Amino acid sequence: MKFASSENVDVKKNIIIFIIISLILLFIDRSDNKYFKATRSAINDGIIYATVVLKSPFNFISDTVSSFNNFFVDEKIIAKNKLLDLENEVTKLKNEKITLLLQLENLKKVTGEENYKFETIKTKVLSFKSNILSESIIINKGSRHGVSSGDPIIKNNMLVGKITDVNFNSSYGILITNINSRIPVRIGEKNYNAIAVGNPNNINTINLVFLPKEYSLNEDDYVYTTSIDNIMPDGILVGQIKKDKQDKFYLKPMYDFNQMDYLTIVKMDK
Repeated sequence: MKFASSENVDVKKNIIIFIIISLILLFIDRSDNKYFKATRSAINDGIIYATVVLKSPFNFISDTVSSFNNFFVDEKIIAKNKLLDLENEVTKLKNEKITLLLQLENLKKVTGEENYKFETIKTKVLSFKSNILSESIIINKGSRHGVSSGDPIIKNNMLVGKITDVNFNSSYGILITNINSRIPVRIGEKNYNAIAVGNPNNINTINLVFLPKEYSLNEDDYVYTTSIDNIMPDGILVGQIKKDKQDKFYLKPMYDFNQMDYLTIVKMDK
């Protein structure tokens, strides 16, 4: 008669325990019960921040090596970087001017006082995923800080994306180039209404759908958010109309998604 070794028994026990834990986590993730939602948020926060902690030694080594290399950087390169910073600041001011002019124009068209001020939350990007199927980020603010699903994410007065899922101390967001993103916008001086949708064939461009039957777009027209159904604040700069090689119009985002570090969340009145 042969008996199972203790090692095999331990392996089987571990497999059974792993399967049970996986089923419990799957049940919690799929359940709509408010207590399970709280548990799910806590687990998600734990996973996100544990990942950040585990990656921090590698990031520290990488930053140290970069700092050491930067110590020997030529003065011309330093001057060039300072010039780029100034150019970014000028771009930010230009975008703010464009948005302020648009808001002033809207105020002239309406009767009474309209509120364009929203409460904002500064946040840091913990993780950024960029590929053809998923343009998404994880940030270090959650429901504890007043973040809600659907809140817009901006930087330098340009639309970056919106919040999709909220935990206690962290949140998930999708960029405007994400194929699941749907942003109500208006285009150019004629204020054509449309929906900006991520292009599944090119992560750097955005498609425009639900345009009027008769429309005439101009290259370099500015595109802004519109406050239809209170989904977005009115007048946030989204991008510019451009033409591809086939003379087809598309929307090019204004924001450079390679420069995501600190962003701003706009708290919408739900």
